[in-house]
Amino acid sequence: MENISEIVTHFNFTQTRKSKQYLIAFFNQKSFNENQTLYVQKKLKLFLENFQIIDYYKIRENKVSVIQRFLDEIDVSQYNYFTSFTYREYFKEINTNISLLIDFFYHFGLLLKNFQKKETCLEYFNEIDKMITFINSLSINEFYNKELDFKQRKNILVKITPEIEAGNFDLFWNFFYMFDVYSSIAKGIKLNNLVFPQFNAENTFTIENFYHLDLKNAVKNTLEVKNKNTIVFTGANMSGKSTTMKSISIIVLLAHLGIAVPAEYCNIPFYDSIFLYFSVNDNLKEGYSHFAQEIMNVKSVLLELKSKNCFVVFDEIFNGTNINDAAQITVNTVNGLSKFKSSLFIFSTHLNLIENHLTENKNVLLLNLECFLENNELSFTYKLKEGWSRLEIGKLLFDQYGLNELLNT
Repeated sequence: MENISEIVTHFNFTQTRKSKQYLIAFFNQKSFNENQTLYVQKKLKLFLENFQIIDYYKIRENKVSVIQRFLDEIDVSQYNYFTSFTYREYFKEINTNISLLIDFFYHFGLLLKNFQKKETCLEYFNEIDKMITFINSLSINEFYNKELDFKQRKNILVKITPEIEAGNFDLFWNFFYMFDVYSSIAKGIKLNNLVFPQFNAENTFTIENFYHLDLKNAVKNTLEVKNKNTIVFTGANMSGKSTTMKSISIIVLLAHLGIAVPAEYCNIPFYDSIFLYFSVNDNLKEGYSHFAQEIMNVKSVLLELKSKNCFVVFDEIFNGTNINDAAQITVNTVNGLSKFKSSLFIFSTHLNLIENHLTENKNVLLLNLECFLENNELSFTYKLKEGWSRLEIGKLLFDQYGLNELLNT
């Protein structure tokens, strides 16, 4: 999808800027592994079961920044009685940072200890236990909420230094930010009342009563694809083709990320790669025109199909060339890709002249969004129906918006 932020916004409840970067990177995955996806799904279910705990926990980003800067600059040799007299402000700042570190790690450790253990996600609890062990090794519990003397503070710095050198704090921060990411996604799932999908090996594609997250009071549709692997959407402008295709694409992407989806039920195949081409622009950097970029996109998909199962969406494919060329190569592309039975391809087109060529292909399912034209008045139901839509409304809209009148004055 050309702008992943339109999806991320529904799951962005991260509490630090770094967490948000992790969240965006998480959503920008292109290749997928089913075991990893199912593992993420288990983790998110675990976070939802512990929702009250994660919803209550708050992170102060400025505190995290201060602690990280402090850890980057620690020099135990500089913390001595001499500096306590000669560099009092420096010495005072270190003492403050030690107190911040103790407070932060104590409360985060407490959060982890309160997490309810579930047999279905023991692997993640092993990660949690490692973090708890790491926090305990810093003597956090021993010194929390106590007035510390010089020797105790020095002892903390001595313990911290080898952990920094061993890279253990780097491992912790990665865990910490991803913990915030999973918490954030869990909040989005709960807020939007989403449903976790299932995957099947029968190559059947079913999503019931699905909708687009951006739409309030959205019209819900059901899509069931059996014994076919190519969907071609046709229909008038404004009928909802692109929105429906985006809705389906978002569901497939969320499912493969391990996230719950906006549908009442979802059972789909698992795909190794996802390609979503909704807005193809000129690639000036590479010197490609609009049409050349479309060609490169199809080539990228074909190369991936040599070894992987793919989910691919082309919205209004080949609209960057003349109608005759577009018609011929669209038919060739649809028919060629439909031979890859374990993948799913979704197209939209306004090329009514290719209808007969595609209806002959048994792997192709033709769909449109219902639209009526009565007494020069358009009405849209936004409901999916089978078949090719021959309704052309361009001239009607041209006239309704007064362009004929303006051009002839």
